[in-house]
Amino acid sequence: MIAKIGQLSIFLALISAICALVLSALYSKKIYFITDDKVKLASIMQFLFILFSYFLLTYSYVISDFSIINVWQNSHTAKPLVYKITGVWGNHEGSILLWVLILTFMSFLISIFSQEMNKSLKVRVLGIQSIVTIAFLLFVILTSNPFLTQFPTPLNGLGLNPVLQDPGLIIHPPFLYLGYVGFSIVFSFGVAGLLENCIDSKWARWVYPWTIISWSSLTIGITIGSWWAYYELGWGGWWFWDPVENVSLLPWLTGTALVHSMMVVRNINSLKSWTILLSIMTFLFSLLGTFLVRSGILVSVHSFAVDPRRGLFMLFILSFFTISSLVIFAIKSPKPDYHIEYRKLGREGLIILNNLLLVVLCSVVFVGTLYPLLLETVSGIKISVGPPYFNITFLPFAFILMFFVPIGPFLNWKKTDLSKLINLILLALIVNGVLFILLYAFIHEKGPTLAPFSIALGLWLIAGSFVAIIKRFNLSEKGVIKNIARIKLLKIGSSLAHAGLGVLIVGVTIVTAYEIKTDRVFELHQKIKLADFQIQYNGISPNIGKNYDEIVANFLIFKSEDKIGSTSSTKRFYRSQDTMTTEAGIYRHFFSHIYITLSDINEEYIVATISYKPFVRLIWLGGFLMAFGGLVSLVDSKGRLRS
Repeated sequence: MIAKIGQLSIFLALISAICALVLSALYSKKIYFITDDKVKLASIMQFLFILFSYFLLTYSYVISDFSIINVWQNSHTAKPLVYKITGVWGNHEGSILLWVLILTFMSFLISIFSQEMNKSLKVRVLGIQSIVTIAFLLFVILTSNPFLTQFPTPLNGLGLNPVLQDPGLIIHPPFLYLGYVGFSIVFSFGVAGLLENCIDSKWARWVYPWTIISWSSLTIGITIGSWWAYYELGWGGWWFWDPVENVSLLPWLTGTALVHSMMVVRNINSLKSWTILLSIMTFLFSLLGTFLVRSGILVSVHSFAVDPRRGLFMLFILSFFTISSLVIFAIKSPKPDYHIEYRKLGREGLIILNNLLLVVLCSVVFVGTLYPLLLETVSGIKISVGPPYFNITFLPFAFILMFFVPIGPFLNWKKTDLSKLINLILLALIVNGVLFILLYAFIHEKGPTLAPFSIALGLWLIAGSFVAIIKRFNLSEKGVIKNIARIKLLKIGSSLAHAGLGVLIVGVTIVTAYEIKTDRVFELHQKIKLADFQIQYNGISPNIGKNYDEIVANFLIFKSEDKIGSTSSTKRFYRSQDTMTTEAGIYRHFFSHIYITLSDINEEYIVATISYKPFVRLIWLGGFLMAFGGLVSLVDSKGRLRS
């Protein structure tokens, strides 16, 4: 019964989406009895029907209704409740339903909270969103129905992939999808703006908050995914250039360029065609990532094993939106603003350079990810593209980008006073030098030649952001508190995001250049020296979880003969899946980690890999700081929009 109601709810959502599309088209034709309220109502109904179906699927997981094939394949009676709930999106069918839920939720938000927006533009946006919704609802109904049933009903389920039974599953996919799907709103605004011929600074002010929300969400999703892989997979790496990681990076890079180009449209009403093209490409990259993961083309720890029909359907969706949006862009795109002079000392000129470098970086990742697939398809030759390729091709352009990023906030639009710019750069260089000296006071090992250069670039980003924030305090006027209150959160937000990138770069460089790693055999109570620490193996102990058994290896951490803490690494056996996993032991010492994984374990000795990862926590701190900076910018952009 639950399955039938869930399927009916999905069909009703499809009908609502079709109604929203038809009503939107009729409204654009000026049919007098078609109002924007009817379009909004149809959009709201899409969301409510999908929300109800998603609730039913979640309820089926909670009560372990194994008559539903999706529940039987991905759940178990012994699975903890939190993973029954979050396990809904730990599989293909459930994750696509979550995708559609977020998609319709975006339309719901536009319908409810954009009362001051131009009605014609809003209706266009809702209509285009409905097209996207229809495409994915058809994908669900025809190839990925989460409510298919079976008879007789099995007594128990097959269980969820053990790697997914982790808190990372609770946070990572929703934020990642919020980023991917959020860019659908930006896409819809872009195409609607072309059709309405209203691409201007006012349009940019409406779209900018959605761009920031999507970019910040995607940043959080990628950051959490990096942390999850770091501690769960037991490799101890923060980024593997895995193909599925790469396809999440593609919309992030173009989305970053979009955030900056949107500022140009909003402030000086220029760069409009390029901004529209970026909004289209960012969403298309989101669809490309979905296609590659759902088609089974990519072999990855992230990808789902699916049948070819799903890949073909996703390819059709990708092709349809690519061709249709680019044709509309070719016909309706605004004429370039040839009358605007991009001076060398204008912020818009540096943003253009920023966009160019980001697109080059995106192209490097795109080629490195897709070329092996195309080569294998055409010739049957299999090649592997990994870190060596990306280090050679990606890093040089990234270094150039990092050098120019801190200078942007020092510039004014169109024209900047050269003497003031030089003073700000000199101040940033002084701060950079102080930070560099302070940081290297904590680094005693000798690393690669390029490490100090990369660290200096990261600190340059932090120093430039600090000086940019100080610049906002116009202390020439009376009253420091008055001037503090007048600081624009938008400008502080961008500086925080730039500083976050600098923190990330510093963390990546230090842990890559100065990590100490060794494989050792531990006997009971034996101590092994690692950097300034000593790690003592303190025996094993068994533990029984709700759906797994594990053997825990315990370690004590010493520094200068003083015990400072403890950690444990485990071998975990999941009973229902008959699967063994390794859980890393991580001891946190300020911004650094001692990271321990087990290779072999018995009563007499263990074999373990131990690593000292200096300043590794800066990687995720930087990612979250970037996202936080974006959200701070969002607060001020709302105030600007109201004014």
